[in-house]
Amino acid sequence: MWLIDGHNLIGQLQDLSLDDPHDEAKLTMAIKTYCMRANCKATVIFDNGLPGGYSRELSNSSVSVYFAPPRTKADHLLMQRAKELHRLPNFVLVTSDRQITRLAYAYGIETMPSEEFALLLGFRPVELPPEAPDKPKRIKIIYEKDPNPQVTPQEIAYWLPIFKRRLQEARAAKAAAEQAERERLRAERL
Repeated sequence: MWLIDGHNLIGQLQDLSLDDPHDEAKLTMAIKTYCMRANCKATVIFDNGLPGGYSRELSNSSVSVYFAPPRTKADHLLMQRAKELHRLPNFVLVTSDRQITRLAYAYGIETMPSEEFALLLGFRPVELPPEAPDKPKRIKIIYEKDPNPQVTPQEIAYWLPIFKRRLQEARAAKAAAEQAERERLRAERL
């Protein structure tokens, strides 16, 4: 289950612009396509909708689209929904807004940067934030949908820490499960 900060994601893309009057529809279409391929669900929240609330025109069975009503920030709605949904399996909040990610961390909510999610959708992120001062300040990853892609050193540098972190988390979870099983078996023997 994805909870997506819609306008934050659009602002991180080279392929879409917040100035485009159809940017929400274009992003929603890409998310619908991704959810259909990945067999998952998503909720997208955008700023400044009139009158606000659920959008029947942009939503379908796998993607729910909401617009924040006037004088209400989408950030508030995002955190409210995240608090309601974060116990669902595979729940991830997609945003690059630092204030929201700090709040999400405080509530134990898993987050994914908009730039990373953009790559899953097949979009090109504007730029990736530098991870260390010794790395170049601007790294651009261009996703060209080539059937035989050439992986650049920048792409490897971007993805390798992510895969290593997830591998470590999986190994730690497996070790904890094995330890719990050993303890359960030991308790049964006594």
